[in-house]
Amino acid sequence: MAATEDEGRVREALGIFVPLDRISSTTAQGHFGNEIKILEASLRKKDALAFFQILHEQLPKADLARLRREIPDRLEGESHFHLRLDKQAAYKGVLRLTESADALDVSALVKTYPSRREEALRILSELL
Repeated sequence: MAATEDEGRVREALGIFVPLDRISSTTAQGHFGNEIKILEASLRKKDALAFFQILHEQLPKADLARLRREIPDRLEGESHFHLRLDKQAAYKGVLRLTESADALDVSALVKTYPSRREEALRILSELL
């Protein structure tokens, strides 16, 4: 989150799909010495399943179809799934995929035992 952004607005945007009490904040220094605030939420089991349910229900059909097609490309290694949601749309209560830098970055660890890419792909296909 850039220093010029309102943290409350970003928290509100995250609150569409993340319980507000799960959001933590840290400060980092940007490339040009500017302060950057990083908001993170770590979700486990029930909350993570709820997040994927919200994605499934609220993403536009075209975005959901795209996400399903791109599951193999978005799965890094055997278990790290990545996607970006449009931050400006989230401010308005709408979920949309984006490739923009002005995004909510989502990284999901899909746990399988033993760790297998094929099983992670199957799980993600069922969730989406």
